[in-house]
Formats: sequence, structure tokens, C-alpha cells
Amino acid sequence: MSSKIDVAHLSQDIVELWNEWQIRSLMLLSLLLQILLTIFGERRKYTNGRLLGTFLWVAYLSADWVATFSLGILARSEADSANPKLIPVFWAPILLVHLGGPGTIPVYSTDRASNLLIVRLFQLVTRVGVACYVLFRLWNNNVIMSVFIPIFVSGIIKYGERIWVLTRIHEYNNVSPPPCAEVHCFQIKDILPCYKNTRSKVIYLHEAHILYKTFQILSRNFDLVRLDKKFTYDLVSKKEAEEAFHLTEVELGFKYDRLYSKVTTISRSRVILRSTTFLSSISALVSFSIMAKSTSVYSKNDKIISYVLLGGVVCLETYSIIMHLFSDWTMIWLTSTSKRAGGIPRGINCLSLLLTFCRKRKRWWSGSMGQYNLISAQSNKPVNKLLKKYFPWIIGNIDSRKKVLGKDLKELIFKQVKDKRSRYDPDTSDFAVLKNLLKERGREALQSKDCVGKFGWSVDGVEFIHSLLTWHIATHVCYLYDSDQKNGFHKKRKGVILNSTLLSDYMLYLLVNCPTMLAREPSETRYDDTRIHLRRLLFWNTHKEVKLNISLEELNALSFQEAEVKAFFKELLQSPSTVLKEIEEQGEGEMSALLDGCMLAVSLQSLETRDGWSNDKKWEMISEVWVDMLMHAASHCGWKQHIHALARGGELLTHVCLLMAHLGLSKQCPPAINEQLADRSTRLGCILESEQPSSLGPRYISVE
Repeated sequence: MSSKIDVAHLSQDIVELWNEWQIRSLMLLSLLLQILLTIFGERRKYTNGRLLGTFLWVAYLSADWVATFSLGILARSEADSANPKLIPVFWAPILLVHLGGPGTIPVYSTDRASNLLIVRLFQLVTRVGVACYVLFRLWNNNVIMSVFIPIFVSGIIKYGERIWVLTRIHEYNNVSPPPCAEVHCFQIKDILPCYKNTRSKVIYLHEAHILYKTFQILSRNFDLVRLDKKFTYDLVSKKEAEEAFHLTEVELGFKYDRLYSKVTTISRSRVILRSTTFLSSISALVSFSIMAKSTSVYSKNDKIISYVLLGGVVCLETYSIIMHLFSDWTMIWLTSTSKRAGGIPRGINCLSLLLTFCRKRKRWWSGSMGQYNLISAQSNKPVNKLLKKYFPWIIGNIDSRKKVLGKDLKELIFKQVKDKRSRYDPDTSDFAVLKNLLKERGREALQSKDCVGKFGWSVDGVEFIHSLLTWHIATHVCYLYDSDQKNGFHKKRKGVILNSTLLSDYMLYLLVNCPTMLAREPSETRYDDTRIHLRRLLFWNTHKEVKLNISLEELNALSFQEAEVKAFFKELLQSPSTVLKEIEEQGEGEMSALLDGCMLAVSLQSLETRDGWSNDKKWEMISEVWVDMLMHAASHCGWKQHIHALARGGELLTHVCLLMAHLGLSKQCPPAINEQLADRSTRLGCILESEQPSSLGPRYISVE
């Protein structure tokens, strides 16, 4: 009996402890989530990883839920100043500040910004109403009001900034002039002269800012005026590869800030609002310190928690201001202001260290490329079924890896983009020439080596995804064979071979992990069919004595030794006829690209044995084919997908797309629309040239 009583007392103590610390623990949790979102929200700008993205998504949703739930509890709490254990009522506006979100991640994505804008507006009204309800109950308490009102003002401003970001995204997605309209809102030739005397450390900022303005137009499917096209071409084409990629990095950083953060153009209103929120948080902290010393309304624990919460608001606001001061927007504002005065004053020289820091710090994109190899992935250990079903993002991080984009590869890409641009003249060439250039995915590289007749089947007349898988398999098979040779592989030809394998694995990474950026054709099962075909062959190759039947589920659960996988493909090059025949016999339908990939690998290796090619020449052609495929994918990926990729740390594909667009390898108006506009103009001209009154109607017919 006594044990039951003890259990009852214990349960009652736990309930009382929970009731006492429920709101307090939630307030601290809300602050912790704000700190995590502030720190890691900035990192997603230049970190391409699904683990970080998933963590931020969970924290983003949890922060809103915890703050809203806590605000509801505070609304139901007693507001009696005579209670010595009174919950501090100024915690309500602190939650309003938390609901405003950190400056580094006010929105997670742009997918549903229009619907979310209405939701946030409604939430602002309801949550401010709850805070006003608490304020009304404490109107006569002047001591508490001195803490409540400053935080309340700061909370409204912070939440308003969040809605303002959503409004920007809504306008970007929905407010636009008709397609194919030439935009004359600015002329770059008029902006250029004021930047000629700019310091070398910030000139790239102004150049990137001008390109960002053109990106604003291009990404909304507008067409630039001819003078702006010529300027962007002259600006980018004269740069070295490293400088060109750095320009696009800064440019995309501007775009990221505009869509996914509160950091944006410096203006008088922004300075006033930021100063107001900072001074309000400082004022609230000082007022509470004075109140805590003069009165004993709150318990010791609540005083400590209040100090932590108010101090957290001050620290987060200070961090936000520092991040804004060190942003590219501030550098643009400072240098532009100084030029308006007729030159850079001496005072700007003190910013040299600041400008150097801003140049070297990470802006957007980590400079790495995701890597996924179809053949190497067969050696990975199978994952748990539940893990695969409910946490597929973990599998993506297990199978894929990251590689840094080197200088050699940047130079190769930039050179080939400029070479393609040299075959198109906007003044003399029609749209059909540009359309054919953007359709190329390796044919020009093959043609330059007189190999169209031998390898043209792999790039012409087949779907892009099938062509990608074919060249991916062939590239890796050639790599396995050449890396096994004792002929200075790792010293002499490492650069060109590495570039080919990096691009090959990167394109497959996009197909597996970012399919919306590539798969714009009916080939959703092409990769799966190829993978299953390969796994079945590897299984039967290790069970040659008895070819067992195996289900698809059992096949996916298998793991093959790396040596077994390499042995299979080495045997392909040693006995091509036997292995190719086996692949054809065991093929499951026509959707698999394994047979084509293996045939291409055999043909590529025969260039050295039969045609007398050097190994360097072969890999040079392979690398050029992959760059051409990269350009094809970049130009055919929609701007919407590129914008979404900004929130994931960015992709090389977006950089290549921007480089092509700035060099003139982009056309926003579909040919059909151009033809319709031309036909309409012709019809209008015929009507205006007609001078016969009868063409206007029967009532104008002469009766004479």
C-alpha cells in the first residue's frame, strides 16, 4: 500500500515539475533552435549536402512549432503581478522575435512562397493579437512595460521582415511582363563609366552586381536588349577561367541573398529598422536588469532564464548586423557612395582589410561537385529496408561523394564554352543556328577528331539520359583498364583523365540525386534498368556453375566485391565478343544502356590498338564530349530548377548555365513564339498598307 502511495506521490511530483518547467524548457529550446538556424542557415549557402539540408528542414519546422506552442501556453498563463512565481510576460514578444526567424534562413525554399505569404500574414495578425492581449492585461505595470514594449516592437519588425522576404519571392514568381519583351529598365553601357576607377579589390563586386541585374532578367524568362548582351559578352569573355567562375559565384550569391535571406541592398529604411531592433533589444535587457535588482517579482530561475533569452536576442541581432556589414551588399553600397562624391576618399582606405576578407570568404557554392559512379556503387553494402524507405537522403550521402572543381577543369569548361560561342554570331546568325548549338551533346567533339561515323550513334538519335549512361559506363571501363597499365598513368595523363571521370560521375550524380535538373524526357526507368541489368550480370558471373534465378528484391540486397566488379569489365576488354554476347543475351528489354556502354568502351580502346591514337588524344576527346554534355544539360535545365539548387549549396551546372547565358548561348524566346510575332507583324503591315476603303466593311463601299 505504501509503495502505491509512493508511486502516486512520485507521479504527482513529476506532473508538478513538468507544469513548472514546461514553458521554461520550451523557451530555451526555441532560443537554441534560433541559434542553430542562424549558424547553419548561413552554411547552406556554400555547403552542398543532404544531411545539412535535412537538419535545417527539421529545425526550421520545429522552430515555428515550438514558438507557436509556447505562445499559446503564455496566453493561458496567469498574469497576476502578486504571484511570486509569475511567468515573465515579456517572454511573449521574445517568441514573436523568434517567429520572425533568423536573417540567414527566413524561408527554406521558394516552392510554395505564394501560399506561405498568406499564411504568414494571418499568423502575424493572430500572434500579434496574443501578444497585445498580454500587453493589455499589464498596461498598468510600468516596470514590466519598459521591457515588454521594446521587445514587442522588435518582434513586429522581425516578423515583418520575414513577410517582406516572402513578398519578394512572390513578386519574383508571379509579377512579370509578357515573355520575350526586351527590357529597357537599365542600360549597362550607362552604368559602366562610374566603375572604371574603382579599386581592383572591389571592381569584381561591381561587375558581378551588373551581371546579377541581367540574371534577374534572364531568370524570369525575359530577353536582354542587344547592347546589354554585347556588354555581358565583352565582360565575361575577356576574363580568365578562374575569374569568370568567381564572377558567377558572387553573382549567384547576390541572387541567394535576394531570395533566401534578409541580407539585401543597403537603404535608409533598412538601416533605420536594423538600428531600431538592435537598440530595442539592448533597451529591454538594460530595463530588465534594473527591474530585477529593484523588485522580486520573479523567481531566481526565471530571472536567469530571462537574462539568457534577452541576451540571446541581443547576440543574434548583433550577429545579424555583423553579417550584413561584411556582406557584398555593404561593399557595393560603400564604394558606390564614395564614387558619387567624385572619387574614392581617403577614408575608404581603412576598409582594405575588410575588402580583402570579403573577397576571400565563402559566398555561395563550396566549389565541389557531387560524384556518383554506377559501377563502383555495386560494391556498396546493402542498406536496411526501413532506412531505404523512410530515410532515402542517407543513402544518397552514402553512395555519393564530393570532389573539388580544379583549375584545369574550369579552364577546360570555359574554353569549350567560348569555342561554342565563336560558332554563333547574334548579328548575322538566325535562331536555328543557336538552337542547333544548344542541342549538341558531343557531336562537335567527335567531329573535330573525325569520329562521328564511328561514335556518332552514341550522341545522335538517342535520348540524352541514354547517351549519358552510355558514355558514363564507357568512361569508367576505359579508366579501369588504363589505370591498371604500368605506363605513367598517374603522372603524365592524370589531369585530362581526372577531368573526364569527374564530369562523368558528376552527371550521373545529378541524374540520381537531382533528376529534375536533367531528366526532362520520358526516361525515368533508364537508370534503374541499367543498374538491374548490371547487377544481374555480376551475380551470374560469380555463379557460373549454376545460373540461379533471383528475384529483384534479393538482387538489390546483394553486395559485390570490388575485385569482382573490376574483373568483369577487364574481361570485357580482353574477350569483348564473348562478354558482349553475354550482355546481349541477358539484357532485360531495350531500356538498359549497359550494352551500348560496353560496346562504346571497346570501340574507344580500339582507337589505340587499331587506329594508332595516343592515350592523351583519346582522353582529350572523351573530356570534350563530357563538357559538351554538361553544356547541353545546363542550357536545357529550367531556371526554376537552378534557383531551387541555390538553397542546396548550388551546382556546377548553374555556373555553366550562367556562363553560357552571359556569353550569348541562351535564348529566352522559343522559336514558335518568335515566328508567331513575325507573322502577326506581317499581317498588321498588310492591313496598314491597304488603302482600299472596302477592306474596312460594307458600309464604306461606294454606291456610284
